[in-house]
Amino acid sequence: MQKLKQRLQHKRIFGMGGILAGILAFTGTVYGAPEEMPEENQVAYAEVSTCLNIREGAGMEYPVIARLPKDGYCEVKKEEGAWCYIESEEIEGYVYKSYLETGMNQETYLRRTGREEPVYAYKVENVEMNTAGKGQEIADFALQFVGNPYVWGGTSLTSGADCSGFTQAVYAHFGITTGRSSRDQAARGKEIPVDEAQPGDLLFYASGSYINHVAMYIGGGQVIHASNPKTGICISPSNYRTPCKAVTFLD
Repeated sequence: MQKLKQRLQHKRIFGMGGILAGILAFTGTVYGAPEEMPEENQVAYAEVSTCLNIREGAGMEYPVIARLPKDGYCEVKKEEGAWCYIESEEIEGYVYKSYLETGMNQETYLRRTGREEPVYAYKVENVEMNTAGKGQEIADFALQFVGNPYVWGGTSLTSGADCSGFTQAVYAHFGITTGRSSRDQAARGKEIPVDEAQPGDLLFYASGSYINHVAMYIGGGQVIHASNPKTGICISPSNYRTPCKAVTFLD
């Protein structure tokens, strides 16, 4: 009698296991497996004014190996914190994900960018040793702080800075000394024609003859600056006021 009960219990357990297995097979659900992003939603593009640096690793300390131009097409393969590992045609590497517009297919990409066909990343060589490349590097670094607060007298890229504190701190990251105030920076840099400013150069604005504001040119007729307490660190047209002077610290 006892053996009969054990056999019945054994059959009941196997029967329930078979039912559960059938349900899982029917629904296609595998619990504990990572959910992959559908391929059609992996497409992204560079939402920048000029170009987006592609690095060898997930961090600013890694060298730039290529650039993704404005509206440049790529596929996001994985995310690592604030960085994305992307593939753009034959080029692969890491980009700062805040500058990517993600979650679309190729058709949506073409519609949003207004392009007839995708534009892809291109390789660069010795970008760190090139003056223009260094300026772009500095401008790209500055762009990651858009949206952070304006603080009068501040020099923190994260907690808050005023206009000259912001440019001072950005340049200090690259070991370049600019001076503290906008007037100091205007005097210490090498003056260049305003219309010849390149990414990373500084533009100055004045009330009368008194310089009272500085911004960093990022290309495409735009600057990044710690504007005021309301807007914080933001991007503006370079002619939102008429620049009175431009200097470079990269020659």
